[in-house]
Amino acid sequence: MNFLAHLHLAAPNPDAIVGNAIADLIRGPDLSLLPPAIQVGVRTHRKVDAFTDSHPMVNRSIARISERWGWFSGIVIDIYYDHILATQWPDYSTEAYRDFAERMYDVLEGAKPHVNAEGRHFLVKFRETDRLGQYATVAGITDTLFRVSERIAKRIPKRALPLHEAMPELTALHGELRDDFRAFYPELRHYAAGLQGEPRV
Repeated sequence: MNFLAHLHLAAPNPDAIVGNAIADLIRGPDLSLLPPAIQVGVRTHRKVDAFTDSHPMVNRSIARISERWGWFSGIVIDIYYDHILATQWPDYSTEAYRDFAERMYDVLEGAKPHVNAEGRHFLVKFRETDRLGQYATVAGITDTLFRVSERIAKRIPKRALPLHEAMPELTALHGELRDDFRAFYPELRHYAAGLQGEPRV
């Protein structure tokens, strides 16, 4: 799953939200330097990822686009699932989506001391570009895929692909991907709630 889902699935306290948000920005021994409550959020994020990666509905979605996008199909589906969650938000939360986004941005201010300069830059841009708001539109999710492609190109240039070019295929498959997501996400919520022992909003 991508940022929106991880924030939605986090236990409703700031440390858990921060841990879930920064998990992909934390490497190796850096985890032990975090406050214990944030470490729990990081570990929850990673367990949610493992559950997601092994789920048959997710794998079915990946298979729908894997012929062209290969190894990157999982990344594309993670991001597109956030788009589906954003557009179907009232089915999964009683909190208005805009209110949720602003609340998350406020909480994520507390994440900056726990990440490196690159991570702080990412968090600043995450709010400045209203990433959570962007997830709710086709143009916004296209831009998100473009930005992810740029980051991949910097880190592993030989494997770079223009992931935003997957959007026509994703929109053509939207109904099927939405059905996969609807079958998958309630199970993921149940799993995440079991990890945290706290009710969902």
